[in-house]
Formats: sequence, C-alpha cells, structure tokens
Amino acid sequence: MTRFTSYLLVCFVGMFGLSGCGGAETEETATEEAAMEEMAADVPMINVEITSISEEFANINTNTTSDQLMEAGFASDGWISITHNEHTLVMPMVVDYSDVAEGGWLARIDEESGTLQIALNGGNAATEIGAAVGDMLHVMTADAPPDAGEGEMGEGEMGEGEGEMDEEGMDEGDSGESMGGEEATTQPAQ
Repeated sequence: MTRFTSYLLVCFVGMFGLSGCGGAETEETATEEAAMEEMAADVPMINVEITSISEEFANINTNTTSDQLMEAGFASDGWISITHNEHTLVMPMVVDYSDVAEGGWLARIDEESGTLQIALNGGNAATEIGAAVGDMLHVMTADAPPDAGEGEMGEGEMGEGEGEMDEEGMDEGDSGESMGGEEATTQPAQ
C-alpha cells in the first residue's frame, strides 16, 4: 500500500509541476494578447462579409456601407488594408477606378449599392486572392506605403521600369521617386 501511495504522490507532484509550467506560458501569452488588443483598439477595424462578386471583373462587393466605415473611424480618402486568408492588401479608398492606374488595387463605395467594393483596376480581384461569396474580410485603416509618392494614384503591384540597366542592375525607372504613384502592396497575413 505504501508503494501505491508513493506512486500517487509522485504523480500528484508531477501534475502540479506540469500545470505550473503551463501557467507561466499562459500568463505570458495573455499579456501578449492584451498588448495586441490594446494596439488594435487604436486602429479602426471591422470584419465584413463578401455578399457578391461581379461577373465581368470579379470585383468584391461587401455588406458594409459608407456610414458604417465612417462610424468605425475610416477616412473616405485614406488607406485601408484588407486581409483574406493569407493575403493582406494595402490600397487607397477612392471615388472612381480612374483614380488608380490599371493593375492597381482600390477600395471604393459602389454608387448603386452604397457598399464597400474591393477591386483590381483592369483585373479580377476575387480570383487574385481566392475570395468567394460568404467569406469574411478583415478591414483595417492603414498608412500609405512609403513608396506611394505624391503623383497620380496607383501603378499596380510594381512599376514598369523604363530605360537602361545601370551598374547595380536596376532599371533607371524603378526608383520610388520616378514611379510617382500610390500603389497597393501585398503582404503575408500576420
């Protein structure tokens, strides 16, 4: 009987030891999560549902209105980031497709429905990120990318360099200053 009691005592002490180790990780994880939530509280963000995808250009139509965006703290002429699965895109909020160069991502309020629409000017937005009706998009405010420039909006994913190759192997037209446009950027989701 003492042997069995000793065995139970060892198991009991072992359980407390293991739960003590897990407790420290849980406390650390909880602290990190609280810090992330506090940071996220300062940045306007909402989750929106994809309600339809346009047939011709695969534009992504959502259930979020302009009023809902403004109430959440989004600027009508600011930048937003959209996260869907593994894709995060940073794009400007614009009035019209012509505000962004062909190949550029954009967010706008659709005139007919009055809801947020995500589009790839001249491309198929939903196909590009694998979006489908019923999927959720995580939408946050964002800063303009550092290479956005001051000129006309949108040069697409990458500017097309012009000119000869210089000694470092970069086209003369590839510098951020010469692109002169604001552009959407793709980043992995975090």
